[in-house]
Parts: sequence; structure tokens; C-alpha cells
Amino acid sequence: MSTPGLPGAIRLVQIDGHAQNGSDKKPHAATLSAHDISYRLQVACGRCSHRSKETRILYNITGIFQQGMNAIMGPTGSGKTSFLDILAGRKDPEGVSGQLLLNGKQVPSNFKCMVGYVVQEDVVMGTLTVKENLAFSAALRLPTTISSKEKKERVNEVISELQLDKCANTKIGTEFLRGVSGGEKKRCNIGMELIISPPVLFLDEPTTGLDANTATTVLMILKRLSRKGRSIIFSIHQPRYSIYQLFDNLTILSQGCTVYHGPAPEAIQFFATQGFQCQEYNNPPDFFLDIINGDPSTFMDLCAVKSSQDTCIEMTRHNCHNKLVDGFKASAWNTKLMSEAKLISTAMESHVQVKRDKHHLDYMTSFCHQIKVVAGRALINILRNPHTSILTIVFTIIFASIIATIYWHLDETSPAALKDRSGVIFFLIMNHLFFNMSAVEVFINERRIFMHEHSSGYYRVSVYFIVKIFFDILPLRLVPVIIVCTVVYFSVGLNPGIVNFLLFMSCLFCTTMAAASLCFLVSSTIRVFAVAQLLLAFCYVLMILLGGFLINPDTINAWLNWIQYLSLFRYALNTLYIIEFKDRVFCPNGTNCREGNVYLQEQNIAYAEPWDFWQNYVALVSYGWLLLILTYIQLRRMKKTF
Repeated sequence: MSTPGLPGAIRLVQIDGHAQNGSDKKPHAATLSAHDISYRLQVACGRCSHRSKETRILYNITGIFQQGMNAIMGPTGSGKTSFLDILAGRKDPEGVSGQLLLNGKQVPSNFKCMVGYVVQEDVVMGTLTVKENLAFSAALRLPTTISSKEKKERVNEVISELQLDKCANTKIGTEFLRGVSGGEKKRCNIGMELIISPPVLFLDEPTTGLDANTATTVLMILKRLSRKGRSIIFSIHQPRYSIYQLFDNLTILSQGCTVYHGPAPEAIQFFATQGFQCQEYNNPPDFFLDIINGDPSTFMDLCAVKSSQDTCIEMTRHNCHNKLVDGFKASAWNTKLMSEAKLISTAMESHVQVKRDKHHLDYMTSFCHQIKVVAGRALINILRNPHTSILTIVFTIIFASIIATIYWHLDETSPAALKDRSGVIFFLIMNHLFFNMSAVEVFINERRIFMHEHSSGYYRVSVYFIVKIFFDILPLRLVPVIIVCTVVYFSVGLNPGIVNFLLFMSCLFCTTMAAASLCFLVSSTIRVFAVAQLLLAFCYVLMILLGGFLINPDTINAWLNWIQYLSLFRYALNTLYIIEFKDRVFCPNGTNCREGNVYLQEQNIAYAEPWDFWQNYVALVSYGWLLLILTYIQLRRMKKTF
């Protein structure tokens, strides 16, 4: 049943007595109930991407999840992750119908910020320690009314609760930095959600990537947390028996339908009532999935006398699915479930419904506080990440030294004076275009972290965007420009004068900013790093080809000539040429003097009026700001539900 006036949406109810600010140290027991949840998804149809068809993922699922360990099991493609995301408020309401109730009262629109959600992939900053990651969560998700001392105490409590004392000051780890183990990283992910003491904690496949012993340790810690008053709901694929014993409630899905919902120890009894006996030494979860999947070894005896064994097994699998779904509908477990769900739903109908805004988020901290905390993390990340800081500076120095060595003290009386200076300018611009391709990883590598943290109410999109811009452009874009210009400009002997030097450096910085902005836009749009790099390389090559150095743009066909006005290379080349050649005379051996102004005319570069020079600066700055605005718009519209 959908909310009146909001088709396909989910209705939620507030937890009795739960503090919305997340500051309660002891969560209240919560009962989350799902009533006739269905989920439809539009997918592309065949080769025609503009056409789509509706695929149904979930079919009228009803379930009640109380305090304790609530497991959702099912084979791959059964819909367990989609169901978990719907329960947690993380699924796009488009295509979702049904009712979610929580203790009889309506919750605020930012329900997903009040509960904890641990995604399958780790979403913690690798350059920070375990304690620093937890402190980051506390600083943003706990209200400013809570003192810093209380937040530190809360962080220490979570560390103790998750048995992270030994690794509290150890970095999580990156591809360049050795860190904690997989189990400790998973517990750190859980700890970032426990900071707000959520009454309901959701986990998507918490044992993924962990060995059997570590997985058991993580689930035992979750079991202890559930005994302290939390409802823990998680999806899991095929756990070992020691983990299965920790379950209080079990939901089994098959092809989007409920096969079983009830106490975990009674699942074997239900399957027995359907004619499927679990052998004495067989692991129950393995047995359940074997029956649902139609494992050939399970049905080999049934199909031994059939002429086509493969066809028989497929028919048996299909019949088994129908048998289990129909059997559960007619079982005492379903009768009890529907009776309890009806009581909850009836009580819910007596309350006034409030229309929810699916995009609404209530942040616990102010804009300025978020800037301070996120910027602090970004600064630590830069200082501890050699890939994006030290290596960038080192390669910049190496490149600048090579250029300075090759073009050391160019002679104005050389016959190749104009050609050599043009070569220096060309390589400097090309370097600042292609070196900025490292910026493409900014939003690609942190996409999931950003999506999870924003959806959980850590910070605003504008906060993340501003911090990434200032802490990427300023330290990693401005510093290399200063190094290159300082080393190259004077060692090569370009147009003398401090004003010319500053204009030269500012032009390269504007070029760098515009190139980095293009990388930001591409990385916020494309998820695959290799594809993003290929697209950027194509754009840069096209800009260089049509930028005026390799070919005169006026000789290009009219249908292609217009692309020159989109070329960063063209505007940078024009600016640096004017700075270097305007009003200068180059006389090889005192004869056959060549004027720089004539050379500019040969290159079709206007230079006579002040606007001829400054229009290139305006173009570069406008180019950069326009791309940054488009990047911000893309981050705003990026789908943050799963």
C-alpha cells in the first residue's frame, strides 16, 4: 500500500523515544516491518538502448525485523541486496511500492541518516588511522551541541566495543601504504556507523573478502552489539555453520519471492515440511541454497530415469522454487507473520501521514564546520599520499630540469631563436595539459566514499566539491606551475622582466586550472578510469592538433575549423607567444633581423590591442569556471541511491 499522494513511495514511522541527533549511547530496541514490498526496474531492451522494459525484482515481500541478528539469504540474483537497500532507505523510490513501518510512528525524511548502513565495499579513507576515521564520523554526524571531549569518549567506546584497541593508531592502508587487516577494516566501517548509536544497523554482505575465521569474529561482534538493544539486519550469501548459529531471524529469498521468514533455527523444520530433509552433517545454509538453486547432485536420483537429465533438472529447479514459495504461503510461519504484520499495519493507519521528500537531508553540523573537518581530512590525505603529492613534485622537477638543460640560455642571435622559443612554449603547455590527467582520479577513486558519506548525512555536496577543488588545484596544480616557471623561465632566457615572468606563470596556471577542470568533469561523469583517460587523451590531442602550432587553423576545412575555439592549447599558445615575441627583435649574427611582431602575424595571432592579449586570459579563466560549474552540477545530479 503506497502513501497517498506519493505513488510508489515508502512510508516510514519514527522510533519511540529515539533521539534524532544520534547522541544516545544506548539505542532503543526497534522493530522494522516491511509490508508487501515490490520493486520494478526499467532496463534497456536488446540492442535498442532507447527502449526499455520493466523487470520485476521483488514480489510482495512482507517481513518483521526485531532486535537481534536478522539475516537475509538467497542465491545470487535473488534480490536480497535490493531488499536490504529498500529497508535502509537507500534505494531510489522509483519503482518501489509497499510500506515500511518502524514502531508505529513516522520518522523524519532523513531516516537513512538516523540508521547505520555498512556497504559491501570498504568506504574508509586509507591514509587515515582507524581512530581518525571514527573521529571524522563523530565530528560530522554528531551534533555540535556535543562537546569535543564527549565525541572523543564516544570514539574510544566504539574502538573498545569493536576490539580495535591494538590497531586504533594504525592507518587503514592504500595500494602504496600497508595498513590494517581485512577484518579490522570491516570493523572500522562498522564503527563509523556505530558512532551515532543507531537503533538499526544494516550491513550488505559483511563477510565479503574475509577468511572464515575473520568472518566469524566480525559476526560474533555484531551478535554482542545486537544483545545491547540493536536490530541488526544484513544480507549474506552462504555462511558457514558457526555463523549461521548466530542468526536470530532468517529471511530466505528466491527470484524475488519469500521462501522463508521466521526464527533461524526453525528453517530446517520448514524445509522438512516441504519434503526436503537436511542430512545430519550438511551445513543448513548450503542445504537451503542447494534446494533453491536446484543443485544437480540434489536431484540426480529424481532425474536418473529421465531421458533428458538436463531438462529434468531445470524443470525440477523451477518446480522446487514454486513449491517452496507456495509452501511458505500456506505454512504456519507465514500465518503468524501476516497476523503480526496486520496488527502493525492497522495501528499505523490510525496515524496522520506526512508526505516525505526523498531528497531531504538534515545535517547535524553547519556548512563552515563541515568545510573545516573535510578540509582537514583532505590535507592529511595529501600529506600521506605519495602518489598524488611527492611523486607529482618529483616528476615536475625532473621535467623542468630536462627542459632547462636542453634549452639552456637560448641565444637571441641564433638563426633558430624563434623556433627554439616556440618549442619551449609548446612543451610547457603540453606538459601542463597531460600532467593534469592525474586529476581524473579525484572523483573516480572516491566515488563510493562520496556517495556513501553524502547519503549518510556527513556533509553537503558543495562542501565536498569546494574542498576537492581547493585542496587539489592549489597544492597539486599551483606548486608544479611555480616550480616549472622558476626553473625554466630564467635558465632558458625567455623574455626578461618580472612582469613578463608573472604573466607567463599566471597563464600556465590558468591553463592548468582549465585542464584540471576538464578532468574533474570527466571523472565525475565516467566511472571507469581507463575510459576517462582515453577520452581526455583524445580531447588533448585534438586541442593540440587544432591549436595553431602544428598547422595554421585557417587552412583547415570550415566544418572542422570551429573546434579551435574550444582548444585550451590555442588560448595558452597565443598568450605565451605574445608575452615572448611582442615588440622583440631577433638578429642572427647582427643581420637578417626578424621582428617578433612579424612572427606573430605569420601565426595569425592578434597582438596590437590590449584586448587581443587579455581575451586569451578571459577565455582560459571562463573555460575553467564553466567546467567547474558543470562538474558541480554533475555531482548534484549524480545518482546517490543504489
